[in-house]
Amino acid sequence: MYNQLIINLLSFYGTFLICCGIVSVIFIGMKAKTALVSGGMAGGLSLLTAYLIYKQINYAQIGGIVLSLGLFIVFSWRCTKTLFTLFKMIRENNPDVKGKGIAFLIIGLMAVVSIFVFALQVVWY
Repeated sequence: MYNQLIINLLSFYGTFLICCGIVSVIFIGMKAKTALVSGGMAGGLSLLTAYLIYKQINYAQIGGIVLSLGLFIVFSWRCTKTLFTLFKMIRENNPDVKGKGIAFLIIGLMAVVSIFVFALQVVWY
């Protein structure tokens, strides 16, 4: 039963990350190709981990925990970096402020969801 909960959680998480990458490109344009690649790769890894847990591969659950923690760290770092860039762009009246603001929100959301996925996996493990 716990395995099924983690499989569903990681499947949702992977789909969510892929959708975040797609939404970034829709709202920001091809400037967000990094978000598309990182969201797609992270989402694919999450879906792969869910599949490995389904196949009862040893240590796949630990891999899921490490993956979500690692992504939380990466997304938090990128979110902070984007925020500082956004502050600089606001001071300079840069016309790309809107796009950078959307990127900040999406990356921040990815970080928040990552820490929740990490916490749920640890509790269910």
